[in-house]
Amino acid sequence: MSSERCPKIEAGQILNPGCFPPPNELVCIQVPKVFDQVALRDCISRTVVLKKGGEICHPVFTYEGATDFNIVEVKVISKTDSLTRPGYKKLKLFVKLRYRIHYSDGVEQLEQVDEAAFNITVNEIYCPNCIAQVGAAKTCDNFWTSPKKKKKRDAEGTLIKVEALAEAFNDVLNQATGMLTLDIGVFFIVKCECVVQLLMPSYGYCPVPPEQVVTHAQNCKTFNDRRKTPFPDKFFPDQKWNPLDKKREYSEE
Repeated sequence: MSSERCPKIEAGQILNPGCFPPPNELVCIQVPKVFDQVALRDCISRTVVLKKGGEICHPVFTYEGATDFNIVEVKVISKTDSLTRPGYKKLKLFVKLRYRIHYSDGVEQLEQVDEAAFNITVNEIYCPNCIAQVGAAKTCDNFWTSPKKKKKRDAEGTLIKVEALAEAFNDVLNQATGMLTLDIGVFFIVKCECVVQLLMPSYGYCPVPPEQVVTHAQNCKTFNDRRKTPFPDKFFPDQKWNPLDKKREYSEE
């Protein structure tokens, strides 16, 4: 069979989906499912007094840009059920972004941290209450509750997730005093998620990638010898067989 009929199965974009064979298993995965999402934008003006770096007497400030925008806080201020559409809600959120201002005082290259706070309203989003509650023995941080993900989990088990793309513009700077005024514009996507189990077609585990060629030191000769210690071809246990797979039962008989 030609290579065109048996494409290599690995992660990446699919240009010709019809060239791939049917999946070889059905798997249950536990993920935060996005029930609905809403896109909106907001913009606020910030006034920041830039600080000089050293003992310079007459600084001449120059604004160079704002970078490293990060969501540092998300609060659900209120959540109101729709009177006409079951499962739909109106949300009022508080979102705080932190970013770095890069500038010069005429002598040193400096940076200063500032924060911008937004009060945003989502008029309508499908956000049903989760039925099952997730509980597990803690061996590591669950990826859906990590504070770095900036999600707010409420009492009903739903997750309100906020994503943002921010940019600073319309900057005006007083070079003598360091008073900087700029606008912070943000594109928001607000998502309502719930941790669920989904039954998904699968091609199995992702294959182990080719080992990178590295020039090793002279220690650990046995381990670094690829002929004596080959790289493992799998990192995960075998998937259990589906009891509905009649073909396997017949083959065993």
